[in-house]
Parts: sequence; structure tokens; C-alpha cells
Amino acid sequence: MLLSALHEFAQEHALFDNVHLQERDLHLLIPINMDGELTQAELLPLYSPDAAGREVLGQKKFLPRFPGENNGGKAYFLAESCLAILGVDKKNGESISFPPQRQKNPAKTFAHFWDRVNIAHDATNLPELLALLRFKERYLYIEDEILKHRLPFIEVRISPRRGEPEVGAKVTSGSWERLAQLTLSFQVDGYPVFDGRNHDNPLVAYWRQIYTKEAFSEDEIENGASSVQTGTCLVSGATDIAIARSHKPKILGIPGVSSGGYIVSFAKECPAFSSYGFEMGENAPVSEETAASYALALQALIDNENTSLKIGPLRVCFWAKKSNAINNSFAQLLRKPDPLQVAAFLRSPWAVIDRHAAKLEQFYSVTLCGNAGRIAVRHWMQSTVEEARVNFAQWFRDLEITDIPLPPVKKKGRGKRGGDKDTVVDQDADKMPPFALFRLACATVREAKDLRPEVPAQLYQAALEGTAPSIMLIKPILHRLEADLQRYGMKTLFNLSRFALLKLILNRNSKEGDPMIEAKVFETEDKAYNCGRLLAVLAETQAKAHDYKLEGAGVAERYFGTASVSPASVFPLLLRLNRHHLDKIRKSNKYGGHARFIEESMQAILVLLKPDAQGAAPEFPRHLSLQEQGRFAIGFYQQKAENEQQKQAARAENQGAAHDDQG
Repeated sequence: MLLSALHEFAQEHALFDNVHLQERDLHLLIPINMDGELTQAELLPLYSPDAAGREVLGQKKFLPRFPGENNGGKAYFLAESCLAILGVDKKNGESISFPPQRQKNPAKTFAHFWDRVNIAHDATNLPELLALLRFKERYLYIEDEILKHRLPFIEVRISPRRGEPEVGAKVTSGSWERLAQLTLSFQVDGYPVFDGRNHDNPLVAYWRQIYTKEAFSEDEIENGASSVQTGTCLVSGATDIAIARSHKPKILGIPGVSSGGYIVSFAKECPAFSSYGFEMGENAPVSEETAASYALALQALIDNENTSLKIGPLRVCFWAKKSNAINNSFAQLLRKPDPLQVAAFLRSPWAVIDRHAAKLEQFYSVTLCGNAGRIAVRHWMQSTVEEARVNFAQWFRDLEITDIPLPPVKKKGRGKRGGDKDTVVDQDADKMPPFALFRLACATVREAKDLRPEVPAQLYQAALEGTAPSIMLIKPILHRLEADLQRYGMKTLFNLSRFALLKLILNRNSKEGDPMIEAKVFETEDKAYNCGRLLAVLAETQAKAHDYKLEGAGVAERYFGTASVSPASVFPLLLRLNRHHLDKIRKSNKYGGHARFIEESMQAILVLLKPDAQGAAPEFPRHLSLQEQGRFAIGFYQQKAENEQQKQAARAENQGAAHDDQG
């Protein structure tokens, strides 16, 4: 079904028509005339605006796609690095050598680039290609088995950071651009030598023929096949059609597969990939055009930020069959769901599409990751847009939880929400709203690099299909909470993502008799939840007794781990200690009147910890299960949030009264 949906996508968008082209970044043009002479002593830079509107080097261009595997001394046609085009080392500017016996990859790459140009000129007799060959004869030459050049724009400088030579090019804007990661091409008499958007360009038609021949038919010759295998395509259903031995082109942009990979792949030397004597593509017969089409479709989805999202080690792609508005809405809500946008979505989830149409509109989603150089499909979903949006709306409702307001005055050294800079799990994640999928997944680990693929995969599936993430995810969340409390103190509670995810997991895995966690403090007889609330009140009492200037760890930081696992072993001690804190508050000139309010708050919680015998002391559980430990943490967090909201409200009321007195 996945390949069929991708093939259908490719057909609807006519992607196979441009199979020979690939969108790549082009940075610099070498300006020459028809005689191969440089028209300027500098290169022409190509600029485009970045996300912030600043001009940066590089423009997206449709350039020739490489047919097959681009490795082992091969080069792209007409647009390549300074090594392939000019024979100049990309890092230090050294010239490459041409050993008479055995050429190394740099020399092979240079030779391959110019052989392509020479073959193309022989086939087309285009004057632009002749100009390139004349440029090579004029400015590049071999002396003592070393390739040398007469290029005025090449300049080697010493790196101020590393103290090593690095090669760059002088450009017409007056700057010097480091060539290590840049792609170059040619401009002949004011026009780029290759323009993929111009289908009338004879070079575009030429490259389509070359790509089709080398990417498909030529592959059969290299593998020793005497003739092209034909059969029935499993995806399209076409009969008596050429079957692809390998499914090209490569798919780029999947985490863990830096050089690109395949969803369907075969290897002769691996018997596990073959059966019944079949070899290569015969094991899963798909036509050459269909194989290319589904790969192009997946690449188009990956390259579009409205249909794709990278979540740590995963790449997810999603698309509605007809509506681009649906794609844009889902992408934004997954990537950066700001509170106002989420609220608007929950009020009117069908604003961008007719409700009746949503029942018929198909919605697709695939989750991919790298696996030993190949692309693994971790999850595939096909549903209607209505089902996906209903599940997505429920996802945000399940995440809803009260927020702890930040202090009104920012203290020195405080970072963004999450406390000190050291508490930030990942810099990119910290810039995201708390309900962004990646930010939620990072709540389970210390650093984003520790994120395992199954975690974001589960959360993504929970968002779009309404499933329950594994209950075992509670364990790493609580582990990080306890560790961060000990290290960073109460600033750890500013991590809203952690508690929102914990609430969702608990509610979606609740059993009969378990309370459904609400967005803020609520009345329940659940002892685990109420023990967490009680610890928050005890911590607040201690902080107030010390005028919020307590040095070192408080009762929450010291005893959270033990109290959340075995409340009975800790709370009797903490209640005795709390008497001293209350006495200190009663004697305080600043907080003396608060003692009665604190005692009433504690009693309201303690009466919910009902003992077996009437009139006996509150009974604390001896041991809490994993889910109960999660409810303990939620109770602690929500009570802390309520305390902070009450303090801010009182502070605002006092400031208002003082303002009235002055008036």
C-alpha cells in the first residue's frame, strides 16, 4: 500500500517527467565566453534569503541527477565541487596528481567530470559545451604529473581558527568564499550552461536520455545480465514491462543514512534478500518507471517542510491526497504548535476543509529511519482526514496541563523555560513550543542525541491514530525528573513538556479504578496523587519558613525519589519536620498570618489519605507502582503550579492596593 500510494502521488504530480533532475544548492558560477575565456577575474555568487530574510550564499536549482551510485571517483554532470571541475583540493587548495599507474579518486573524479562534458559535446555539438572544453584547455594543464591551473579567482588563505591553509574564491561582490562545501557551474555568455526549468534547453533533453539509459538499462550490463527482465509490476499492475533490478534513485534526508538509501534493496552476496532462486529485483518485481516514481515521490515529500518532519532519529512524511491546506496545518501543529494556534485548532478543527470532504479525503503517513545503510519503514498509516484530525485534536486535549508561571522578575543567570542553560535538553528543542513532538520526545532523555527511534515513533503514532504510548516511557521521564530535581532544584518544574507527556501516558493507559488526570489540581481519593500534592505543600512551607532563601537542597529535592516510591518511609518524618517550619512561620513578622492557611491546605489533603480505622492517623502507601509514581509526580507538579499561581495573584493584589493608596 505504501509504494502504491507513493506511485500515485508521483503520477498526480508528474514527478517521473523530471526524474533526470534534482533540486540542489548552486553557489558560484564561472563566467566564460564562447572561446572559453574568463569574462571576469572573480566568480559570480548566487544568493537567496534565509528564514530570517538575510541573504546567504546558494540558490536552489534543478540540476542533473546522478544516474546510479555517486561514489568511487564519479562526478555530477555540469555542477560539481572545485575538485571535480578545477582539480583543486576542496580543503587546502593543493593540486591533484595523476599517477601513471593507478589514478586515485580525486583524479578519477576530475577525469569523469570532463569526460562527461566531452561525450555530451560529441552527442549534441552544442557551442556551450565546446566553450567549457576550451576553458579546460586554456586554464588547466598537467605538468610533471601534477594538475595545475591559471585561475585568477583561486586564493589560498590561512585559517585564523585552525592556522591551516584553506582554499577559497574571490567573488564579484568583493568577498572571499571558502570552497570546501560549495557547488560550482558555468555561465557562458551571460547564461547558465544548464537550466533545468527550461525544458526547451537541448541539454535537458540530452540528460534525460543519458539518465534513463544509465540508471536503468546500463545497470543490467554492469551486472552481467544478457537482457532486460520483464514481468508484471507489483505496484502498478502493468504487464510485460521491464523490471528494475535495483530501485533507484537513492532517497536522501533520512537520519542515519547520510549518503542516501533505498526502501527496497537487494544484494547478491546476502542470501537473506533472495528466495526461490530469484536475484535482485526479481524478488519484488517493480517496473523501472514505478520504482523511480515512488522514490521521487518520497523525496518530494521529504524535501517539503509541509509534508515532512525530522524528529530526532526519525523522518516522518504525511500528506492528504488532494488538500495542501491539510498538509500545512498538520505540519505546523507537529513542528511548532504555539498555544494560540492549538486553541484555535481545538475550537475549529475543520476550518481549512469541508467536514463532508474530510470523511472522504485520504490521509497517509509513513515513519522512516536509518538501519545499517538502508531505510527502514517503522510505521505506515492510511486513514481519512477526519479520523486523523479527530485523533490530533484529542492529542492536544490529552496534553493540556496547567503551567507554572515564571517569576515576574528575571533573575541573573536564568535561561529560558527550563532553568539554567545546563537544564536544556537540546538547544533546538528548547526553541520549540512545549507541545512540539520533538520537544515532548526529548522529555524522556538527558540529551537529544540519546533519543531512541521508538520513542518519537510511538508519540507520532499516538498523535495521529489515538494510540497509547508505552507505559514504560514513564520510567525514563521520572528518572530524568528525579535527577534534575537533585541537580537544578525547583527550576526543573518549568519543563512543561515532561508533565504534559506524563499526563497523556497515564490517562491513555489508565485501568479501571485509576483516576483520569485533569489539567489542574483536582479532588480524588487516589493516594499516590495526594502524596505528591502533600510533598509540594511541605516544600512550600519549608521555603517560606526560610523566606525563600533556603541554601542547598530542600525536602523536595532530597526526598522526592524515596517519597514517590515508598511514601510510608518518608512522610511521617517530613510531617514532624514540618512542625518546626510552621512554628518559624508563626513567629515571622512577614508571614505570620500564613501558618493557618498552610495548615488548612495540608489538612484538606491529609483527609483524602483515609486510614482503615476511624480516627487513626493518615495512612501512607508502603509502595507505589510505576503508574502510581507517575500520578505522584503529576500531583506534586500541579500543586506546585497552584501554589505559584496563588502567590502571583496575591502579589498582583498587593501591588494594586499599593497603587490605590498612592492615588
